[in-house]
Amino acid sequence: MSTFRSIQLVAGPSGDSIKPDLCSPLVRKRVPTQGFTKSDHLVQAAELLKKLMPYVVAALVLLTALMWPTIGHAESAINLAAGGHGPSTRMAGGIDSWTALAILLLSMTTAWALNYQAPMVRGFGSVLAAFGCLAVAAWFFWFVMGTGFLENPKPNQTPLDSAKPALLWMQGSIALLAGLFLLLVARRQFANNKTLVLSVDNEKQRYGRVSRFLHWTIATLFLALIPMGVFASIIPEGTEYRNAYYVVHKTLGVVVFALLLARLVWNRISKRPELDPSLKPYERKLAHGVHIALYGMMIAIPVTGFVMTSFHGYPTFFFIWELEPLWAPSDTATIIWGTLHKYLLPYLLYIILGAHVLGALKHHFVDKHSAAFKRMVG
Repeated sequence: MSTFRSIQLVAGPSGDSIKPDLCSPLVRKRVPTQGFTKSDHLVQAAELLKKLMPYVVAALVLLTALMWPTIGHAESAINLAAGGHGPSTRMAGGIDSWTALAILLLSMTTAWALNYQAPMVRGFGSVLAAFGCLAVAAWFFWFVMGTGFLENPKPNQTPLDSAKPALLWMQGSIALLAGLFLLLVARRQFANNKTLVLSVDNEKQRYGRVSRFLHWTIATLFLALIPMGVFASIIPEGTEYRNAYYVVHKTLGVVVFALLLARLVWNRISKRPELDPSLKPYERKLAHGVHIALYGMMIAIPVTGFVMTSFHGYPTFFFIWELEPLWAPSDTATIIWGTLHKYLLPYLLYIILGAHVLGALKHHFVDKHSAAFKRMVG
């Protein structure tokens, strides 16, 4: 018997079944093949589209209004980030933009596969996640270390810049260990034969398909942005590919911000699941506080980066386009926003993200609360 999804019907006054309640989450359960038709998929898709359409239209109108007066093609834009006026210093053939697109597609494919119904596909998703982590590790150990920039970086702007080589070492090592761990996870998933049945909306005890896709796409992109941004900030002026790193970094930053807004909108449409009832009162408060702090960091870091870039007189890149600075250059404003984006917020993020990951691992391996992981994985 295959696993399919069905829509729970609501009884009318006469006792007959009527159409599904569109305001309540869709309920999936195991039913025979003949109990689920292709038209049910269309009904679910129509319901989801109906919920999301007003938010999508509003977001597109707002984005167009903000970017239309200033956006231009990269070939004719002013490249202040290269240290002077003139044509943009972009990689031949748009390799920088293609690289950003490849990272985005890999992140989205990984997020989709990790929450697919078939266990073999979920195992493939874990392999993709492992590949991403190992790619970051290989990039650091084979490329970054070979550049000599860890020993001879761009001159420090503040004493905190001295910690960046050590941060890259730590991030490269964590990426290597995470990649190896995910390969072990993938091996277990390939041996599993359990079908994952998920609703589109969030459920009472776990997140639905949309929330999981957004969560893992954002997480993957954010974890790629961190070492990329640290390395870009230590590349000496005049290095041929320095601007290419900023193109990829800023492009993915814009994407993360847009996906985060989509996640916040979806949380309003579909209520988030409740915390694990086995958590102690102080653990519930900590979990809630860390969750809010993570959202705050993921909003604040892209916004402060954009504002800092504009006040510095640099463009914001988005694939082949460049958004010219929205404000007149200001050294004072650049220092203020740069302090937030480059130093204060990243170090806070390391602490908060570490607490989030360690808390999840503690609940799963120490407290043996398997439901904690199953809220977002499996």
